[in-house]
Amino acid sequence: MPSANDSTTTTVATTLYPHHTDFTGRDPPPTDGYSWDQITNAIKSNSLHGLRRTDKGQYEYEQWQDKIDRQTYKNVGEYIAFVILQWPNLQDPADTIEHVNNNNTTESSRSKSKEERYKMIEPRLTLRLNHYPFPVQQSIQYFVLWSTRDMSVLSERTRLETYLQLQFIGNQDPLAGPIVEKALSPEVYPPAEGNKKQWIWFINPIELRSVATVHHIHVFVRDVDLSEPNEIFFERP
Repeated sequence: MPSANDSTTTTVATTLYPHHTDFTGRDPPPTDGYSWDQITNAIKSNSLHGLRRTDKGQYEYEQWQDKIDRQTYKNVGEYIAFVILQWPNLQDPADTIEHVNNNNTTESSRSKSKEERYKMIEPRLTLRLNHYPFPVQQSIQYFVLWSTRDMSVLSERTRLETYLQLQFIGNQDPLAGPIVEKALSPEVYPPAEGNKKQWIWFINPIELRSVATVHHIHVFVRDVDLSEPNEIFFERP
């Protein structure tokens, strides 16, 4: 139960770091970040709204968003796909504007081509650290898996599981090719001796998504004993 002191602290933080997100009814994150159990409980109970950034973190995230050139990239997702992820086979709108204008192409057709281009190609998946996360404990790494398709659907689940295993454990199937001795993602901390990586993921409901135009999954990774399962997955209630 939040105390009066918690309310005062929240008010002060919001004053110091003003932002446009309404955190009413959502308790501030723990000082040391959310624990593994808190994250898994939020997933199991379908209460993901209880996980949120600090006021400072939300302020910094919105400041970053405000720096995006909206004349070139019409939304945050488009900027992420073209500039940050730099997915291959994608045409950056910044490279096409002059060409489009010279050929008198309408704004609506240009926008449609940008929106639909990456949906027509083979799935692209990119795992990146979340640079504007809600805080988690130091034993946890918090990633975002960006993709050109919804990887949570059953038809893509095998592809998703294979990809995450390659990132966090490596290729353990001799029949699939050479053994990969370490994770493929350079941002993943290697497991401590005698341990391995365990991960859990979720997709935010639409009302909690700050990037709605690019599919993405929130992925959390920690070290566990070798006897533990690699992945923990909960179907939503």
